[in-house]
Amino acid sequence: MENLILHVYYTCKPGMAQTFVKAVKDCGAQAKVHAEDGCFQYDYSLSCEQADTVVLMERWRDAAALEKHMAQPHMGEINALKQQYVDEVKIERYE
Repeated sequence: MENLILHVYYTCKPGMAQTFVKAVKDCGAQAKVHAEDGCFQYDYSLSCEQADTVVLMERWRDAAALEKHMAQPHMGEINALKQQYVDEVKIERYE
């Protein structure tokens, strides 16, 4: 088992961090990701130290599961929300 971990840091537009997280949950995309084969974790958290920062913690069975995830239709929904609420994205990948 490979286990691939991602920490995704979203710098949201001012005052939009909570709105972004709520929108991802409310549209059903987060639940769809949780149901994907190979997804062990997909959790959004608000930073206590950096205003307007959201941290997404992902854990996948392997790179193939992550690659399949990125091609799912609900990722289009998340990408549209990112365009609306997010200014910058930083990704840390651990294999």
